Amino acid sequence: MTDRKIKNEPETGYRLVGVASALKEYRFCFQLNQILCCDFQKLKDISFETSDSSRNNLFGVFRAERETDEICFTVFANKIPGAFLLPEVNNFDFIVRVDGRFSDEKMKQTTDDLQALPDMLMVAEIPLKKIKNRERLIYEEEKPSRKSFKSQKS
Repeated sequence: MTDRKIKNEPETGYRLVGVASALKEYRFCFQLNQILCCDFQKLKDISFETSDSSRNNLFGVFRAERETDEICFTVFANKIPGAFLLPEVNNFDFIVRVDGRFSDEKMKQTTDDLQALPDMLMVAEIPLKKIKNRERLIYEEEKPSRKSFKSQKS
């Protein structure tokens, strides 16, 4: 009898780029705006408790969408004092998640363009199988619910 395993893998329709830079989050996103021809917006920080529940760690999140080619970029701050969003890639300050069809040639061009900037120390694509905590890269923005109040006739 063969063993059956249930795999609960998060979606992998995206790619990751790690960036090491001493820039602040907003300056990094400004430079990304220039390279990717998009407009990053600051979103609500993503929060994770420490293992001993002594404090919440808040990591910055920025997002830009390009409707022309249906690509979405999400930037996560990977380092804050005393914690990492993705500890397995702790050499990167930022993680850029690229959702949509982004060809290998376009990815190579983008990483080369980023590496050419003077404030970038290292830029590399991160293999998804290297990431153990992929669920930390799932960011659903809370949208206010709209309640419809219709007058009901009796």
